[in-house]
Amino acid sequence: MRKSVLFSVVAFLLIWTSACSSQVAPPANALFFDDFKQASSNWPRIQNDAGISDFANGYYHIFVKDPGTLILAKLDKVFQADVSIEVDARKLGGTDDNYYGILCHYQDPDNYYMLLITSDGYSGIAMRQGGLDSMISPALKFLKMNGIKTGRGVNHIRADCVGDKMALFVNGKQVSLAYSKSITGGSTGLVVRSGMYLGDTDVRFDNFTVLPPLAEP
Repeated sequence: MRKSVLFSVVAFLLIWTSACSSQVAPPANALFFDDFKQASSNWPRIQNDAGISDFANGYYHIFVKDPGTLILAKLDKVFQADVSIEVDARKLGGTDDNYYGILCHYQDPDNYYMLLITSDGYSGIAMRQGGLDSMISPALKFLKMNGIKTGRGVNHIRADCVGDKMALFVNGKQVSLAYSKSITGGSTGLVVRSGMYLGDTDVRFDNFTVLPPLAEP
């Protein structure tokens, strides 16, 4: 996969509204928790030409239909302070030429960060500012990293968005790091993008948790 290509895509933003509670008790210090056992209006439930963003069988999944397409699923909550965000993710089907992970400091469709891994073992952090996309993690490209489960393996992803620092951890290991003061506060969520040249991808998410900033593993 050509991971050195600038992360610049047309985004199909899927946003919905409001709130509900999960059937499973959240961690004691959680600012927000969802195990997706029940459908709620916290998350978009949309099907269109770009793909699907919806609840299914006790998890939340994002299915991207076409190559080079990005889908964001924004949580309908705003966090003013720094946060750590965790989620379990697994590719259900489609190409390993993909990107998936956590949306951070979302302000509007033109300003946010994405902390991402791929099903073939790469990681990176991208920023969209003023409608323009750029890589901000080391080497300004996606890098192959040990510790990321490839294919259909389940990855526990953690994104720390603290001050000007954004750190990405997978299965307890730091896999990317970036610094930016451009965007702070805002909402969070999930993101999936198919590769530029291959077909669809379908990713399942579970146990989405927003916490006060955590200590590094």
